[in-house]
Amino acid sequence: MTAPGPQQESQPPSPRPMNGRKVVLALLVGLAIGWCIGIFLESIVANTPNDIDPVELRWLRRLVAAAGGLCGLAIEAMRQLQASNPDPAYHRRSRLKR
Repeated sequence: MTAPGPQQESQPPSPRPMNGRKVVLALLVGLAIGWCIGIFLESIVANTPNDIDPVELRWLRRLVAAAGGLCGLAIEAMRQLQASNPDPAYHRRSRLKR
């Protein structure tokens, strides 16, 4: 009979530092998508019978673009933080039992 060896525990993934380039890239992609949505909304509002100042429409486009950029930045930052979490229970995939 052989003596049992030390058990090999699965090591959690080593924490990776934040990748700033990916976060900035996600910010830029979010800005671009938000800018396109802003142009779309501006064209819809411009073709309505309402009389709206064009300056306000430009601010609407900028606001939507900023919101898109903020969303892209937040999504990528949270994704990287979740991937770098050292808790092994966090990375274990549990399946729903039906």
